[in-house]
Amino acid sequence: MIRQDIDINGYWRVIVLYNIELEKGIYGYTQTDFEKRQSIVAIGKTYSAENFFNTIIHEAKHVQSHICKYYNVREDGEQSAYLIGYLTMKMFKVFRKLI
Repeated sequence: MIRQDIDINGYWRVIVLYNIELEKGIYGYTQTDFEKRQSIVAIGKTYSAENFFNTIIHEAKHVQSHICKYYNVREDGEQSAYLIGYLTMKMFKVFRKLI
């Protein structure tokens, strides 16, 4: 397991756990604690680089949705687009080594 802590400028904390043993057919999940302004993302072992990349983006989208909901930010605007870009850039630093 590899752990990554991402601080989004003090507004939100994201903990990403890579290569977690999950149930068969489950490749990732996101759990958010709105009171703590924190999301935990688990990325399981996948069967291909494409599936791994898809799972990263899928779970990052959940985090983005949760943050936007908390701060009442429209998901179809520039702020949310920058947010998911920032999050995936941070995650890329770790997951590129795992693909």
